[in-house]
Amino acid sequence: MADCPICKAKLKKVDTMVFCENYKPTKTQSGEWINEGSCEFRITFNNKVFGKLTPQNIKDMLEQKKVKNKKGDTIELDTSSQYFTKITFAPKQEAEDF
Repeated sequence: MADCPICKAKLKKVDTMVFCENYKPTKTQSGEWINEGSCEFRITFNNKVFGKLTPQNIKDMLEQKKVKNKKGDTIELDTSSQYFTKITFAPKQEAEDF
């Protein structure tokens, strides 16, 4: 696996996401999730806006490539975003007169 684009530590993969080894989510007594680690980097495989991502898609994004879905939308790595991704939506087709 590649290195974290934020802190250069190793990346890890679980069933739901790829994340930095320095990302340490912990559930508080009140049920809230907090990060007790030193890095926030993570990308989930199930992106609610873009759709399903594969480990290969995330690898491509880490290599500065854009990933395209069936609708023509693209997703790419954006380390300045809180979700570490940037989605560009494909232009919608104009409705034709009937």
